[in-house]
Amino acid sequence: MDYNYKDILSALKHEGYKLTPQRRAVIQALHSTYNHMTPLEIFEKVSIRSRNISLVTIYRTLDALEKAGFICRLNLETGRSGYLLRRPRSHHHHLVCSICGVVVNIGNCELEELEKRVSEHTGFKIISHTFDISGICPECQNGKIKTSGVKI
Repeated sequence: MDYNYKDILSALKHEGYKLTPQRRAVIQALHSTYNHMTPLEIFEKVSIRSRNISLVTIYRTLDALEKAGFICRLNLETGRSGYLLRRPRSHHHHLVCSICGVVVNIGNCELEELEKRVSEHTGFKIISHTFDISGICPECQNGKIKTSGVKI
């Protein structure tokens, strides 16, 4: 099940965040696409409608959304981070095409046993993990390069 726009606004308000027009615009930009977006791409999309928004506001909003568990951060091969709304809500990982940027969600995380072994071996209390795999999607392998998007 996906988060809807009103769920996100309600949760952020409950956590004490102000729901400014700029913050709403960032949330709407993320909610309106299945594509991962960099902070600069979000800025470019949002600044068309909201001239008085800064990159600082976008980074702060992304930080709040990530802490609240509404978005996923992807470490892109370019060295930048991409963000997308958590779809599905449950814990999952990503397979990212290095050419077109398509993102495939991988469910059924089987890393709990590895976490347990790492914890026992190192003495660390494991809090969380992220796991993204880079590769080339079938369409790009066949020369059918498309724009960045998300497959579910």
